[in-house]
Amino acid sequence: MLADLFSLAAYDLVFVITATLFNLLIAAIFIAQKRQRPDLVRVFGILWLALGIPLLLVFIHYLGLGKELWLMIYFGLVLFYMLVELLLDYIFKFDFRSKPSTHIPYIVLEYIALFGLIGISFAVNRTWGFIVSISFWILLGSLIYLYRGRRNLASG
Repeated sequence: MLADLFSLAAYDLVFVITATLFNLLIAAIFIAQKRQRPDLVRVFGILWLALGIPLLLVFIHYLGLGKELWLMIYFGLVLFYMLVELLLDYIFKFDFRSKPSTHIPYIVLEYIALFGLIGISFAVNRTWGFIVSISFWILLGSLIYLYRGRRNLASG
């Protein structure tokens, strides 16, 4: 059974492992934020950004294979989300999370990218689709952990 999980074509395997790590590293970032560990947030963030390299390679490979348009659009949105993250958090160091007018569009893009990863994963392999979905739910659990116990700043 375990051997079947790794018997995918090389680029497909790289994609599903990267998609799983993508979600788990975001979860790790949320946990590090909750524990007030900016050093770990930065390390996990850089590791997360580094996942753009294998994702870009798989994207280029899929383009060469002529994969379906919907799949390539999802892929493009994932890469665009990573580019936005790189620019806002690491290059321009713009605090876009403090204002709803900039944070909400970012969140929408983030969830489109996350759902795109799940969709692509199911297109690659059903079992890996479920694995990537589980890693997404772990991410959501860590997000709940991050915000649990925080005072609502809007209510005073």
